[in-house]
Amino acid sequence: MHFVKAGDGRQFNVLGGDQITIKATGAETDQQATVLETIVPPRGGPPRHKHANESETFYIVEGDFEFEMDGQRVQASTGDFLVAPRGVPHQFKNVGNEPGKLLIVCQPAGFEGFVEAFAQIPVDQPPDPAKMAEIGTRFGIEFLPPAK
Repeated sequence: MHFVKAGDGRQFNVLGGDQITIKATGAETDQQATVLETIVPPRGGPPRHKHANESETFYIVEGDFEFEMDGQRVQASTGDFLVAPRGVPHQFKNVGNEPGKLLIVCQPAGFEGFVEAFAQIPVDQPPDPAKMAEIGTRFGIEFLPPAK
């Protein structure tokens, strides 16, 4: 059994202001999934990107988000659910005035390694695109320009 109490898990603050808590890793799910709880500040969210290795499933625990997936935009709020299939360009943004919370399941597992590496980038300095790209490449994640 793998049990994580509310508020527990390995916590990381990453570039852009997101607070990511790893709730389950590949070691705990027989390499089937990585499970994350992510708190996203107002106007926060990752740059547009795509995953070569995993799909991402998003459940909005609280808040209001805009998701862009393969050029299509959708407004998603508390209780809504989305899937970004492997290889599909996507991004999300907290469009609310309060922090939002997402439960993200990445399948198969392995995304926890990206989170751990990405958290090494200083959050109190301007983004280093070369470092971001290097970490992304190592974990099969390609950062992309914004959708038109």
